[in-house]
Amino acid sequence: MGAIETEMIDCAYNEIGKYLGMPTQAYISLSDAKRLDAQAGLESSMGATLAALSGINNISGPGMLDFESCQSLEKLVLDNEICGMVIRMIKGIQPKEDFPSIPRFEELLKEKQLLISAHTRRYLREEFYFPGPVIDRANRRRWQEEGSLTLLERAHIEVEKLIEDYEPSRLPDSTKKELTKLMEGEAHRYGMESLPQEGR
Repeated sequence: MGAIETEMIDCAYNEIGKYLGMPTQAYISLSDAKRLDAQAGLESSMGATLAALSGINNISGPGMLDFESCQSLEKLVLDNEICGMVIRMIKGIQPKEDFPSIPRFEELLKEKQLLISAHTRRYLREEFYFPGPVIDRANRRRWQEEGSLTLLERAHIEVEKLIEDYEPSRLPDSTKKELTKLMEGEAHRYGMESLPQEGR
């Protein structure tokens, strides 16, 4: 599922769907790796990038490992960062009162600053994607001072934080019961006696 040829097939049938005016879906941005490692990051980011550039409407894959057989919460928080980067990428580079550029450069050279200029501050938040704590962009010294954490360790910490900070859905109880009833009906239809969370 993480092979480039599979991703190419996904993008190709997406083109057919677009031609027919249909919404498209693909299992892409997932990995055949068995754990959150470099292969998982490579296959997932390649898939997410191709899916975004192709305009696939529904992407099933974030969090998945081992040929769609495993859902990893740690991979899911990493894939959230991959998706954030890809969304930023497809927005592209747009002029931001930058042209003509020479007056802007002259102003910055005269003031001998760039990062604190009004122009930079005005567009900083929309031009840059600021990743969460799963992504490490600190220098080596700071990384060591903060515990030399691996990607998997940072992702696990983020998962634990998200679980601890979880707030239940604000949907009315009647809506939750109706959704549960619908899911139970589908589960029974396919031979399941109970929904997975009930068996915990």
